Amino acid sequence: MQSEVSPTRREESLYGALIGCAVGDALGIAYENLSPRRVLRLFPDPTRYHLLPSVGLISDDAEQAIMTLRALAHSGGDPARFQARLATELRVWLATLPAGIGLSTARAGVRLWLGMSPQRSGVRSAGNAPALRGAILGVALADDPQQRETLVRLATQITHADPKAEAGAHLCADLAAWATQSAGAPLPVDAIRQRVDACPDELREPLRAALASVDAGQTTEQFALSQGWRRGVSGYIVHTTAVALHAWLRFPDEFVEAVSALIRCGGDTDSTAALLGIWMGAHLGRRVAPDALLARLKDPLARPDTLHMLATATAHAVQSATPQAVRRPLYPLRLGRNLLFLGLVIAHLVRRALPPY
Repeated sequence: MQSEVSPTRREESLYGALIGCAVGDALGIAYENLSPRRVLRLFPDPTRYHLLPSVGLISDDAEQAIMTLRALAHSGGDPARFQARLATELRVWLATLPAGIGLSTARAGVRLWLGMSPQRSGVRSAGNAPALRGAILGVALADDPQQRETLVRLATQITHADPKAEAGAHLCADLAAWATQSAGAPLPVDAIRQRVDACPDELREPLRAALASVDAGQTTEQFALSQGWRRGVSGYIVHTTAVALHAWLRFPDEFVEAVSALIRCGGDTDSTAALLGIWMGAHLGRRVAPDALLARLKDPLARPDTLHMLATATAHAVQSATPQAVRRPLYPLRLGRNLLFLGLVIAHLVRRALPPY
């Protein structure tokens, strides 16, 4: 499936994907690493922000997508410049002390600081950070499969060297591209099935199980339990991708219901919800998330106006193949924000150690 994407559609899908990613991440972060049993005992309403009541704050997952688009806009799509810029983004990000950063991504960031090249800095891991980077690149490069494949590979190898991480990132990118191309029309389920069939074995089987579960009318929670994920969905890219795909196909036009289903599965809820948000935002555009949730997205790193400017700059960079200047937030702002965020996370962990169990 391939069709040309208009400049307006590209910008709309990018903005929708950033909104979906940020809101999904902010809804899911309070539930991260909780078991399905504990999820709704502690915070019964998954449609509200809970880390800081009534205020949406993103975690490392949405930042991955934002940094990737900044690198793409800055490079104008040139592969070498893109990878070098993304490596710089990751180095600076690590220096701002982000809370909750994945161990593999952190190790790769340290290797970059020690002088390793982006081609050699990745560690042997199949964590889900490449899924977020791949998916947002899929939205930006929806009508250029060759460039999409190249940049997804380069974005993955900076932090993850396991072939499953790259295979998962390419799948997430292709699904995001098709979501962008089919905006205003039903999802191309037959094309998704064919793409799943082309995946490597270890990735293909859980994805096929997800498709069969949707066909059988199972809930996303039932699917997760059928896969043995009783303590929640792990940060393994195979699991993340399969459960997010299930929720997306189960609720293709109902973002809040889809995110709530993922939250009820427990585990790495911010990552699964952020990935789902990219796919759904690419398809639905800026109307992906309710206005009430968008209005409460107050994070200085992900305000709606900031996300819109990033979407506009990236769309122009891709369309014209020329670099666009996109300023990173000032380092003191990012450091101060992340220290505050870390304090909120610690307080939240203390709260989670208390009843109800």
